[in-house]
Amino acid sequence: MDRDFIEVQLTPEERSLILRHGYPFERIERALKNVESSRGIEVVPMDLLELERLIGDLCSSINDMNEGALQNKLLELCDRLEAAEKYGDGMLEGL
Repeated sequence: MDRDFIEVQLTPEERSLILRHGYPFERIERALKNVESSRGIEVVPMDLLELERLIGDLCSSINDMNEGALQNKLLELCDRLEAAEKYGDGMLEGL
């Protein structure tokens, strides 16, 4: 069975947040580390299962934190990933 993939554009900060707080599947982690030195926006393909799990892991990390700037950044990232999951479009608009 083919899995549905979503291409998600990620900023350097978002990629770093995912690596530190998202506990991504090995394939995503490898893709993120391959572009770790990039200062630009990079596309990381994720299947729906991986994306759903990543969102859950980020939400778990958020729930373990006290309020603050890092928590707000993770909330924004989760909102964007949830929109990508819902609409099947992970592209950043206007950047």
